[in-house]
Amino acid sequence: MPTHGARAASEERTKIVNIENPSISSRPKAIALLSGGLDSTLAIQLLLDQGIEVLAVNFVSPFCTCTPRREGSCHLATEVARSLKVPIRVFNKGMDYLRIVEKPRHGRGKGLNPCIDCRIYILRKAAELLPEENASFVVTGEVLGQRPMSQHRRALDLIERESGLSGRILRPLSARVMEPTLPEIQGLVDREKLLAITGRSRHAQLELARQQHVEIFGCPAGGCLLTDPNIAGRLQDLFEHCPDYDMTDAKICTFGRHFRLHAGLKVVIGRDQKEDERLQLLAGKRQVMELVDRPGPLMLIRGTANAGDFETLGRLLRSYAKHIDLVEEPATLTQEEQVVTISIGGQATEAELSEWRI
Repeated sequence: MPTHGARAASEERTKIVNIENPSISSRPKAIALLSGGLDSTLAIQLLLDQGIEVLAVNFVSPFCTCTPRREGSCHLATEVARSLKVPIRVFNKGMDYLRIVEKPRHGRGKGLNPCIDCRIYILRKAAELLPEENASFVVTGEVLGQRPMSQHRRALDLIERESGLSGRILRPLSARVMEPTLPEIQGLVDREKLLAITGRSRHAQLELARQQHVEIFGCPAGGCLLTDPNIAGRLQDLFEHCPDYDMTDAKICTFGRHFRLHAGLKVVIGRDQKEDERLQLLAGKRQVMELVDRPGPLMLIRGTANAGDFETLGRLLRSYAKHIDLVEEPATLTQEEQVVTISIGGQATEAELSEWRI
């Protein structure tokens, strides 16, 4: 008899997976990567048009632009899956993924984006689901020649080989300009009904979306915060100075104002009330600092602040508070529910802000 924990896990899985409560069938089945963007949405639609059963899978991280960033927002891939009437499973990329971002085997793009290693990581996870879901192959929305780092022939061959899915990755949008895959050779998929799109233009995809009446999809070009130079710089700083970093540190790198005062001390200041609230939520046992009895931002402290650092921290905090008089003001430093009040005077200079800013 299953334990209470096992029953709870099963119920949770059912809630996540069976959006449309699909029935079991003998149709060919595929695992499809679904970002919620245009290409992956169309790739799934092309399979559904051939009567193939599809389980969509989506992988999220702090750097996905499709991840909800405000209360009440809907996870894009889930919304798209619902519109396509396919089940979906959503997985969080963990610390194993962050280690890949830190030290990718196959290099990076213009930012900190390890595109090739990221695709290998995701496809390996998808491959693990094939026997569990009784599926035969994996489907992606990749288009030959669309992305300069990860979607040229040599990169696609490398990704396929290192993911352990040689011959079992179907790319419906570009299938007819590539070698036939096993599902095509075995007759599970009609190759003639697949497409021959190449290059960076999205005109063919947008026209296909119009013809197929596909109306719910994300930005056609997708997006990844690892390509943002500001966020890439913060992560590089984190990897260099904080070998004990965790997923919370990665999340914090995606918002706020970031400063490093010295090798052992970094601080983050919220830019508005919502960011302050988010910093407070993520703080955990990290120190936080704020002004007393006066509106102002929240400061989160990462590392060890020495006795001589607090006056500097106070001046930095005051630099982003509104309506501050140039007189001494008290501030509080909170750590593990212990509150210490300190007096601070003045503000950080522009030269100091420039020197400390990450």
